[in-house]
Amino acid sequence: MTSARLLATLSGVATVSLATAAAVGLPAGAAAATTPELPGAAALQVAGATDLGSAPAATRSVTLVLDHSNQAALTQRLASHAAPLTAAQWQAEFAPSAAEVTAVRTWAASQGLTAAVPANRAYVRLTGSQAAVQSALGVTYHRFTAPAASSYLATVGTATLPAAVESVTASVLGLSSLEHVGLPLERPSATGGISYPTDYGPKQIASLYDAPAAQTGSGQRVAVIAEGDLTAPEADLKTFEATYGLPAVPWTTIPVGAASTDTSGDDEWDLDTQYSTGLAPDVSHLDVYDGSSLDDDDILATVNQWVSDDTDSQASFSAGECEVLADASGFNTGLDAVLQQAVAQGQTLFTSSGDNGGYCTAVVGENGVPAGVPDALYPAASPYAIGVGGTTVLGSGPNEIAWYAGGGGTSLFEATPTWQSAAGGTFTGLRRGVPDVSLDADPESGYDVVVNGTVEVIGGTSASAPSWQGIWARAQAAHGGTLGFAGPVLYGLPATSFHDITLGTNGLFVATPGWDYTTGLGTPDIANLVKAS
Repeated sequence: MTSARLLATLSGVATVSLATAAAVGLPAGAAAATTPELPGAAALQVAGATDLGSAPAATRSVTLVLDHSNQAALTQRLASHAAPLTAAQWQAEFAPSAAEVTAVRTWAASQGLTAAVPANRAYVRLTGSQAAVQSALGVTYHRFTAPAASSYLATVGTATLPAAVESVTASVLGLSSLEHVGLPLERPSATGGISYPTDYGPKQIASLYDAPAAQTGSGQRVAVIAEGDLTAPEADLKTFEATYGLPAVPWTTIPVGAASTDTSGDDEWDLDTQYSTGLAPDVSHLDVYDGSSLDDDDILATVNQWVSDDTDSQASFSAGECEVLADASGFNTGLDAVLQQAVAQGQTLFTSSGDNGGYCTAVVGENGVPAGVPDALYPAASPYAIGVGGTTVLGSGPNEIAWYAGGGGTSLFEATPTWQSAAGGTFTGLRRGVPDVSLDADPESGYDVVVNGTVEVIGGTSASAPSWQGIWARAQAAHGGTLGFAGPVLYGLPATSFHDITLGTNGLFVATPGWDYTTGLGTPDIANLVKAS
């Protein structure tokens, strides 16, 4: 993500609500007076932006995320950590009803819009001419430029829906080009600094964290959420496996949405695929869910396909956005709804806590600089995902401290999940705390990754999240794939399953004995974790 887009992102959040602005220390004068009841319906605007007028006519898409059926019963089931449902059981008990989807489709057709619905009926994606979308939602599309930022597209006015449609809608996505996630990817400093012992290949990382030779993920499938043209990353995985003496893992790409030629994220997808499999070298398959873009609505559709397929019990997603933006855009409401199904089915999404310490990346404009407005990264802050933080490895043992740029903090919007409520340490219990667990993330003690055929050293929580997926696949394999969602399991493990990180800071929080807002429960002793899970 460029500095310009990052700056635009946070400024856009500042105009959404007085409550949100005050919570993150932004000027109240920059905020609108109210927030509409339907998440994502309000226009996202950048403070001080110049309105360039109506956007050129184009085809537009908007996503309506639908409410679950029997939400009260679902909430109770999730809190009780009940046995996982099959996708068919989910569909019968909690999916939006076919009648509700038909009602939305009928309204969309009357407005000249087409409606696409996934198999689990989680959302309806409306597509049509700009004029038709504007008429249906009561908004207009404008172009804007912002101070020190690139141009962007956003609606003017608050989107409205007929009562019958709004009553079954959880959130609206896709009304602004500001709604997108970024990739927290880090490389070692060219200027040097502290002398670190080494960078690590997959077998070295496994050894560092005491991975058992007998439990290597056999029989498990892993998944990566990605986007763009994945031709090079697929070839790079083969080179990586040959270079580091790893078994060849079959790769399947599952396209979600329109194909994209984007290759700008190749190094990220290289890291994700190589270490999710590299930390569990005997997994039976790698499924790469390939979305159209990093826009929120496309990411939601991509994650939803993984959930709806219910083929892989674990996945990783090394990206995120400032939680205040995710809330303002309706992304957290919409993706939480999708991830509730994942948890109910026993699936776990491991996701990066970010590389700007306890702060929002948008203020800084560069990853790896812990400064700005205090904020957690989403979806790491979701109670239906596992947020993965970072450490700096100083030597064997492992000898670790909290990585100064590892993301962490208290959610502004998400309640504390039942499985985290007794975390102990310095956890306040007021709201969801991030991260849950950690792993090496400092690029100065980083990971060897094959990018376009050549080995590079990469770090960040982009590395720790897929690696944790591989670690979890080991645990799942050792227990016949019966562990379910990782949250309750991890927080119920004995202290010997983790290396407690008690030194270091991420700029806003400090590492302390027990759970803390820099490294969560700590880093794993994989052998003990697998045995105790």
